[in-house]
Amino acid sequence: MVNPNEAVTNQSPIDESVLTELNGLSGPPLQAPKVRLDPELEFTVCEVAGVTVIRAAHGGTGQHFQLGTSEHYVATLLDGHRSTTEIVHQAQRDGLDWSPEDVADFIAVLVAQKIAIAEAVPTATPPAMPAEVVTDSATKADLLNTDEVSTEDSVEAAVKQPARAKRPGLFAVLNRLFSVCIGPLIKACSWLISLRFPLVNANGPANALLPLSRPLFTAHGVVVAGSFIAITMTFALFQRSQLTAELMRIFDSELWIGMLAIWAVMKLIHEMGHAVAARWHGVQVGKAGVMFFLMAPLAYVDVTNAWRLPNRQSRASIAMAGVYWELLIASVAYWIWCWHPSDFAAHLAAQIFFIAGPATLLVNANPLLRLDGYYVLSDWTDIPNLREQGRKLFGGWLQFKLFAMRGDSCKLSGWRRGFAACHAAASIVFQIVWMGGLIVVVSMWAGPVGLLMAVAAILLWVMLPTMKFAGKVWNYEGEAESFSKWSHRRRAIWTCVTFCFLAQFLVTLPSPLSRPVPVVVRFADDQILRSPVNGFVDQIIMRSGDPVMAGQVILQLSDHELVAERDATQLELEAEEIKWQRHEGLGELGLAEAAKQKSESLRRSLEELNAQVDSLRVVAQRDGEILTTDLEDLRGAYVRAGEELVHIGVRQRMELLVSVGDSDLDAYRSALQKDEPMQVLFRGGELIEVHPKKLQPRASRQIPHPALAAIADGPLPVSPAKEQSQSADPYELLTPRFQAIVPLSPVVSDRVRAGETGQMALRDQRSLGRRFWEWLAEGTS
Repeated sequence: MVNPNEAVTNQSPIDESVLTELNGLSGPPLQAPKVRLDPELEFTVCEVAGVTVIRAAHGGTGQHFQLGTSEHYVATLLDGHRSTTEIVHQAQRDGLDWSPEDVADFIAVLVAQKIAIAEAVPTATPPAMPAEVVTDSATKADLLNTDEVSTEDSVEAAVKQPARAKRPGLFAVLNRLFSVCIGPLIKACSWLISLRFPLVNANGPANALLPLSRPLFTAHGVVVAGSFIAITMTFALFQRSQLTAELMRIFDSELWIGMLAIWAVMKLIHEMGHAVAARWHGVQVGKAGVMFFLMAPLAYVDVTNAWRLPNRQSRASIAMAGVYWELLIASVAYWIWCWHPSDFAAHLAAQIFFIAGPATLLVNANPLLRLDGYYVLSDWTDIPNLREQGRKLFGGWLQFKLFAMRGDSCKLSGWRRGFAACHAAASIVFQIVWMGGLIVVVSMWAGPVGLLMAVAAILLWVMLPTMKFAGKVWNYEGEAESFSKWSHRRRAIWTCVTFCFLAQFLVTLPSPLSRPVPVVVRFADDQILRSPVNGFVDQIIMRSGDPVMAGQVILQLSDHELVAERDATQLELEAEEIKWQRHEGLGELGLAEAAKQKSESLRRSLEELNAQVDSLRVVAQRDGEILTTDLEDLRGAYVRAGEELVHIGVRQRMELLVSVGDSDLDAYRSALQKDEPMQVLFRGGELIEVHPKKLQPRASRQIPHPALAAIADGPLPVSPAKEQSQSADPYELLTPRFQAIVPLSPVVSDRVRAGETGQMALRDQRSLGRRFWEWLAEGTS
């Protein structure tokens, strides 16, 4: 949803070129051009925090502004015919104590915001203006809300400027040079991080859905739906342990496509909820489209006109309509999951519940992010531009404590000042963690493109604001009698030294984060019975899941050619033995010796054939359980020699195969020495604790388990095996890795599945600085 209840714009409130054109390079303004308001500007009178304000909406640009009563009065005098002098005289006759400088500066703001048009450039010199200027902030009412700078603040700053232009400081020159040279790069970074594509006008679809969804917005409908949602979420809270297994399956990459499809549908329903709610309150809906933020597609709908509604409860209901609709769908999905008509339907319902329920509450309803929950909080507290005003207060407090700088003025009073400042502090901390996590995830997931986006985000969100703030601090001029620029700059230097001293701990202290090591579950002492010869499966004596004992026959193979060859060899052996005895009786010793040798050769062949015939009876070599799930499908099938037939093992005897690389070797040995339990998180969502065991003495390039190889969607990169390799596997690991075998208890073995992969979390001995540097090096390599 786009900006339902705040007046914001992305333009600077005062353009320096406009001020120069209006006021000249030195002295008070001589004559302002005749200016008229844009006819597409519409005004609405409303009350905010007990103060009467006028909200202006520009039909052409879609921007909204908020003016005080005095500012609105001066704006109405801009008809394109009156000069600045005439406007000042008219305002003074009507009791408004605005100076010519105030009027000129305010006109400059309107022109910069492109809601006023200059008709002509002044050429004549008006009479001299008074030397002293008195600004009555109480008379000038409220501010014109742009992004973070108010009109009144800018007017006061312009009034307090000295009569002659000062030489720009070093930071100002560098900042100007940086803006000119790096401007195109900044635009490219902005496009790389966020792009918006408007597609259709959402007014028509919202009108079509309004009759169907009208009962949801009535008083009775809201009570019934709200009760249904509350009851569902209460039951879900009590069943959170049963839901966890399904919800944590989002880590399985095989399910990501379906999850993304569900997410896209839910976000479309979310935005249509905003649009339909806006039409319910009689608000025209704008464009709907797709916005890509850090490569993530996000739906949006423009309901900015909801800002015109004088009733803040109506604006709040529009802001929460998307969450309201998603929670209804999540509640229905939860009860479908409870009835679970099938495993697939239960899993699908659980995913819908997670995406439309907890996920939308965490993101969209979170008041610390500038999304639906934030706008509702702003309306409930009656604090327009809550984030900007709160950050102005919180930032001003920090500036005063750190640099003794006077903060920007704020119109909030009473409890609203403290609330806005606390909200700003909490939102800053949350967004640093939130956006930092998003940057790390995108940079690791998207490869070089993700790393480029991370660099762009750091440039726009960290480096540029830091440079601007540094310039503001260095060029600040105070007004107190005991204030001096050098003492202020000395204080700024000591503050930077203190922060540098604290930052060095990031380079020396161990990281609180963990480093993951890939693991896979497998059966301990399991047995795989393979086909000894080519043949057909004649009989299947045991079934899948049956317990077996050593020596017990599981299935019978048939190979008629092998049996016929065995019988023919038996007959040939008997004939040769008769020849041997006959030649020996006749004294033909040479022929008897030849017959004897051939008989012995046939006997050895017969023993081998008898062994092969006996191997047609597939026998278990140890006690266990038949783990093959499709054993019945082998009946009558033709199998080749070496093909896997039966897998025997004990489900309660599992072990964990840990693969450790050179970079993680020290961390694993440290965990082994301390004998601390390590957490293992599987892709299916299961979490267990194990104690690490000793590593095998030698590293190997052989793939430790097929599930860990990248060709099987595993975490370990592989490459084709070299020609001289003796391994039967056509692939090998890219780098040698060590292995460790960790036995699992019977209780833990029941909770995991063979072939399930996961990650063991080792304590990271590296510092945050070193960890970041290694991550950056891996991303660029």
